[in-house]
Amino acid sequence: MKAKIILLTAAAALTMGVTSCSDYLDEDNKVGSTADLTYNTKSGIDGLVASCYSFARGWYGKEAGLGLSEMGTDLFYYGYDNKQKSLCQYNITPTALDDNSKDNACLDHYWEMFYDAVDVCNNAMQQIPQNKDLNDALKNQYLGEVYFLRAFYYFHMVNIWGDIPYNDAPITAQNLAPVKTPQNEVYGKILADLDESIKDFDAADYRTKADGRANYWAARAFKARVLLYAASWIGGQLNEQVAGNDTYASMNTNALYQAAMNEADAVIGSGYASFYSNYNDVWSMNNESYNTNSEALFGITYSQDLKSTVNCIPYRYRTDGSGDPMKYCSLITRTGYTRGGSAMLLMFVPMWNNGATDVGNNKNNTTTAFIRSTGESSSYIKSASTGKNVFVAEKYSPYGRGFTRYLPSLHLWQLLEEHKATDQRCEATLLDHYDVAGPDLYKNVSKCYPDMQQDTLIYYSPLNGDSPEGKKAQAWAKGKYRIQFAAGGDIPVYTSMDPATAKPTEAAKATSDVYGDNRYNTYKIGGWCSFPGLKKFLDNVYDANYPTHDISSRDAIVMRLPELYLIKAECQVALGDGAGAMATINQLRTVRAKAGTDNTLKGNATLDTVLSERAIELCGEQMRWFDLKRTGKLYEYVAKYNAQASPQLNADASHHFLYRPIPQDQMDAVTNPDVFTQNPGY
Repeated sequence: MKAKIILLTAAAALTMGVTSCSDYLDEDNKVGSTADLTYNTKSGIDGLVASCYSFARGWYGKEAGLGLSEMGTDLFYYGYDNKQKSLCQYNITPTALDDNSKDNACLDHYWEMFYDAVDVCNNAMQQIPQNKDLNDALKNQYLGEVYFLRAFYYFHMVNIWGDIPYNDAPITAQNLAPVKTPQNEVYGKILADLDESIKDFDAADYRTKADGRANYWAARAFKARVLLYAASWIGGQLNEQVAGNDTYASMNTNALYQAAMNEADAVIGSGYASFYSNYNDVWSMNNESYNTNSEALFGITYSQDLKSTVNCIPYRYRTDGSGDPMKYCSLITRTGYTRGGSAMLLMFVPMWNNGATDVGNNKNNTTTAFIRSTGESSSYIKSASTGKNVFVAEKYSPYGRGFTRYLPSLHLWQLLEEHKATDQRCEATLLDHYDVAGPDLYKNVSKCYPDMQQDTLIYYSPLNGDSPEGKKAQAWAKGKYRIQFAAGGDIPVYTSMDPATAKPTEAAKATSDVYGDNRYNTYKIGGWCSFPGLKKFLDNVYDANYPTHDISSRDAIVMRLPELYLIKAECQVALGDGAGAMATINQLRTVRAKAGTDNTLKGNATLDTVLSERAIELCGEQMRWFDLKRTGKLYEYVAKYNAQASPQLNADASHHFLYRPIPQDQMDAVTNPDVFTQNPGY
């Protein structure tokens, strides 16, 4: 999708009363046309609707959004220089940190960004019906899109903060005394928007995939997700009913689960999406576009031209002292406002030189180098055996970075490894070895690995290095490649093989008996820097125009077909049909099976079965924190599987940790703090 750039020229405050946007400008930022003239043209409405999508690029594929949706769960730990450690450890505060990028959950910026997005959607809803250049079909399509997007943004907000102010019209004046809408009523409004979206898409007969745009089946799929959340969170954890919507207010929890399953079944049976037989194809950059990926139901598109401002999110409503619009924090924009893309390829990979001299250093690295070049000169490594320069950028650029943000938990690694023999997803998800770029570079590391036989230089083993099997593997690897074990051995990734106590090691053993010196006694080779990364988000197609790989054009797939099977299975469990739920899960597991193997599970499925399957299929796809919160599993799973977070997390009666704090800037601005209160515990 070629999104328009939205320029917000009016002064605004971080309250529910920000001044509404007045100009929606084309990509070349032409100025001069008034809002009325702009909205009277088809191109003006095109730009307005496109602007509604642009805010999603601040959440999907971005570091701060990933932190708020995946971290502090059972599946990931933070790396050594993570920028959201307070978030991951559950000691965040309401303090509005603005553009600080040292340790920032960015809640103040997301509060602002989501309400800006809603205001743009509200403007679009007002303007589209009045436009005389659009035919009825296009009006219905556009209304379907903006109702979908307003529901989409509010869904994120209500699951982050709980009770929130709800705006359903363009804002024209500041409101310093906002009132919160109860979250069960927000759900009622979200479902009303989705029903309106589905009705409008149906009237427009808009069911065809278009790059980066919602359509009829995307709305049905998203409705299935919202109904599942309404059932498990509103009905399940809060013991309330959806409010403010006659269609759903009468539904008890079981009825909501049944409605979610009906929507999931409709999408599954539509033929709109289909599975790849090879799970790797889901993540290939050749299929990364939402428009072309057969499993995708809805996604956020990034242009292949990374220097295009099309990939950038809008400027803020807030202005500086000169009246210029302010920028969002770099944890949200990543590369600023001159270029943009997805940062997911940077988030789950280890230190790019792994810190030890056995595999090279910053100047002469032969393994996981991040080639920091704009030309070819520094994309070569000189071969010690031939004296010739070997071009390595294509192979090494995606492997790692000069920082580490997130790494798989021991629990996630074990989940993936459990069925590795039959399930494609382990090998397609986990980056468990790093290679040398061909035999010309073997000699560069021959001092430590003189017996290297193949190109593997680092291998991450799921074994305990102190077990008999681990010691045997250690002996075999000596002289051939570096081996790092889940725990134990010479270079452990984690401190323990018990998921309840395991943490990433922060330095390797201070030992002199590995290769006769102390080369491994460094924080850079500890588990928080050197670990098996996730490769599902890496660029697997080399683009010589962007050799630094510091941002990616990979689209963010927000909903995929397998999620609908997992929604259905969870509903079946909740409705007491564990056998049916296992049959549904096994439909997915059969598709993910290695050729000639039986990848099915036996017995009746439970909620834990569903959550394990969601972890294997959907890890890193910006859903896990919400999944654990809505199912009441957050405290249990963090205590069992995340020792970094568990000391600070406790199941208090106020549900403190199940909500994020409202930014302090917002609290300071209101004149009715006795009514507009901070979330409990903050």
